[in-house]
This record gives sequence, structure tokens and C-alpha cells, in this order.
Amino acid sequence: MDRWASGIDTAWLQLDRETNRMVVHGLLFCAGPVDLEALRERVAQRWVAVYPGLRQRPTWPAGPAGPARWVDAPPDLERHVTTMALPEPGDDAALEGRIGELMSRPLPTDRPWWRMELVTGYRGDDGGSGSAVHVAIHHGLADGVALNHLFHALADHAHEGGAADPCTPAAYAAPPRHPARGHDLRLLHREIRERASSLWDTVRRVSTPEGAYELVATGRAVRSSAALLARPPREVPSALQGRPGVAKAARWTSAVPLDDVRAAGKEQGGSVNDVVCAAIAGALRTFLGEGAPRLRAVMPSNLRPLDEPISDELGNEFGLVLPPLPTDEADPARRVERMHRAMATIKRTDQALATFAGIAGAGLASASFTQGLVRRYARAASLIISNVPGPLEELTIDGARVRDVMFWVPCSGDLGLGVSVLSYAGRIRLGVDADLGLLGGEAGVDRFTEALEEELARLRTR
Repeated sequence: MDRWASGIDTAWLQLDRETNRMVVHGLLFCAGPVDLEALRERVAQRWVAVYPGLRQRPTWPAGPAGPARWVDAPPDLERHVTTMALPEPGDDAALEGRIGELMSRPLPTDRPWWRMELVTGYRGDDGGSGSAVHVAIHHGLADGVALNHLFHALADHAHEGGAADPCTPAAYAAPPRHPARGHDLRLLHREIRERASSLWDTVRRVSTPEGAYELVATGRAVRSSAALLARPPREVPSALQGRPGVAKAARWTSAVPLDDVRAAGKEQGGSVNDVVCAAIAGALRTFLGEGAPRLRAVMPSNLRPLDEPISDELGNEFGLVLPPLPTDEADPARRVERMHRAMATIKRTDQALATFAGIAGAGLASASFTQGLVRRYARAASLIISNVPGPLEELTIDGARVRDVMFWVPCSGDLGLGVSVLSYAGRIRLGVDADLGLLGGEAGVDRFTEALEEELARLRTR
């Protein structure tokens, strides 16, 4: 049945550009072979039959403004779920090269805006046997949390109604719900109510030293955040600045045990996100040189309750925040401490909710207005960092163990570097998508990825 798109989903549809495709790419690395026909049958039953957006395509309003409309366009799974043969030697470099090529290509617009490819001939750097499943889905259809839900739905345990691990969030493992209309307004109402309740609790504690400090700190953070969003400053010049081209590159790092990452942040009270962002800052410092200025990142911030079932419309429920990165700090421990302080300040504000409201509202206007608004945020940063909690346990597909999961966040505006962070079954791995022109070609992307590896290796030795 045809339906109107939400303002936020329309906005992400509008942001697609030749130089920065708004397509999320994901990879499931399988330890054994996966049968193509079995995969198509699974996709038909567990994806297409359940989620309307996977059997619809967007159409645009006749006038200059208004939301997109999803219209029925049943997918032909022989075109949507295909194979992709890797050339010899079928190693990681061959697969990275192929994913980089796909990042530059638009999804066909005459059918639903997603595709899946069963990668054959992939043996990895260890020369073993196996396969991989590549998923490309437009950001207007799903955000990172929604993509992880789809990964769970594809897994063998999905027919049993949930994952074996009882700690797996309901947003991933529970069957989807059918939402009421007014997605954007419902989210804003829920979030404003929760924030008002939290602020009232702080006000009630104002007579205590802790409560008074928190109220003052919150007021300062909100004023600073409001000024930042009202007039986003231009990012300081660096080698990452410029106009992106069409050619992209994809990379991924080796995995780090999640417990090692937690231990690395324990002394400074830092979270996993603080530690990983500090490591990214260290890699940028190495890449740009020791005179690197303090840079800023665009960071998606999830607004979707993970303890509730996801909507069968999938969609987007996140805002953007603009944290400073300690790229000007030489000491790794100090980088974690500074990152922790920066994120603690942002958590006292409503940056994510404000940007969600702004982008969702822009989605009801013209595409040029939406692109201009998001470009303003992007101009204040040098890269995008997306951190999504992934499956807690190893998944299996068609009996093949999924030994690892990766995804790549698309870059918006004129950003040329994205770093995606995904945890999976007790370990964490980083994905890099980069503009070849801005990063200095394949060699430049390799140099940045090697710097990331060095920072992650430091975490393993603690």
C-alpha cells in the first residue's frame, strides 16, 4: 500500500548526490558457503514480506516542496539478490576494492532502493574458504540500528522469535511493530517529554551541591550548543578539506576485544565510544602530522529506544551532534579524557533532538533547502563517525557462521571521510570509507587505515 514518507526519511532521500551517495553498505563475512536460492527465499520471507519499504520505491511531489511518497514496486529477487565474483586471489584487498567501486554507484531508481550480493571467491587474507553477503540500502530506508535489525531477521534463529542471548536489544531481535502515523511528531513528543522530566529532576536537586553543579553545567552546555547549531563555524583548514569526487575507497581494520576497549577507558571514566573516538583522533593526528589542529566530527546520535520493537517501516531515528576531537593532543590517555569531557557536555544538551527536528522539517521543503542545511553542519566538521552497537552473539545464515559484520556510513555534504564503528560478538572493528581525491588516493587511504591499526594495537596491549 502506498504511503507518505516521514520528513526525516524524505530528507535523507534528498541528500543523495553523485559525489556522496546516501547508501549504507554492510558486509556479513561467512565462515562457509551460502546458497543463493536459499538466500533469496530467506530475503523474500523475512525481509520483503515484512518490511514495506523493501517492496516500495520513492516518488517525488509535483511541486517544489512536500514529503516523498513510497509507491508499491514489488522487487524481482533475481535482480535484487545476485552474486558478485571476486577476482583472484580473493583476499581482503580484492573485496575492499569491489566495495569501494560500489560506493560510487547509485542504486537503480525504478525499483526498491536496496540490493544484496552473495560474494563468491572470497577467501580473505588467511586463504581460507568462505563467502560474504553484501547489502546496500539507501539511508532514506534505514539507519544503522534498522540495518542491524535486518541482519538479525536474516539470521537462522529469527524464525524462533528472537536471539539466544537474552541481552540482545528488542530493537534487534523482536518482531517489528506496525506504527501509528506521524512518525516525526511522535518521536519529538516522546523525546521532549523525557528531557523535560530529566530537567525537572535536576531542578528538584538544586539544593544539593551535585544538583546545583549539574544545573549550571547543563545551562552552559545548552547555551554553547544552541550557538553552535545556530551558526555552525567553518572547520579549520586541513588536508581533509575540499570538494569530494566520485571515486571512493573502502577499508576495515582488524578486530579488538570489546573488553580491552572498556579497560582502556576505565581510568578516565571513558565509554567505549570515548576510547574509539580518541583512537580515531590519534590516527588523524598521525595522518595530518603533529601540527594537526583540533578538528570536529559529525556524529549520528541514536534516538530510537533499543528496548522496544522497531517499526516495520524501518526508517531513521537519529540526530547529529558535533563533538570536538582531541587531534591536537599528543598523549593517548589525555585524548580519552578530553573526548569523555566533550561527550559529557553534549549529553547535557539537546543537540541530537534539535538537529533531528531541523532535518525532518527540511525534508518537507525543497531538496536544495535540505542539502543547504546539512551542508552547514558538515562544513563545521572534517569527517563523520558512526558508532552502532551490533549483534551480541555470533549469527548464522543458512547454517554458515557469520564470523564478522561490517558497515560503512555514507558521507553527507562535502565530507570526504567516514569511520564506522560496529561491535559484534564481543569485539569491535572500524570501517573506513574515503574520497580518493581528498585522502590522497589509495596510498593515502592505506596510510590513514594503518594509523588506525596502530591506535587499536595500543588498546590490545593494555
